[in-house]
Amino acid sequence: MIERIEVSEATVRTLADLAGLPLAEGREGLLAPQLSEWLTAANELNRKMSEPKYLMVTPATVFTHPSTQEETNDY
Repeated sequence: MIERIEVSEATVRTLADLAGLPLAEGREGLLAPQLSEWLTAANELNRKMSEPKYLMVTPATVFTHPSTQEETNDY
């Protein structure tokens, strides 16, 4: 059974403020249900992918961070 995550409007406002994101008055009510769905689905995916049978599965997309130093081919 999936445990549903409930995100309140106050939580949306707090997150937006902490992240320094502008959020128009009244938008909290529109965003809270969507964040609840996303977090519930993310937790379910995390639970599923933590099962032993998926231990060897890796992401199809690999994100890399660009180097901040001049690169050399000295491997």
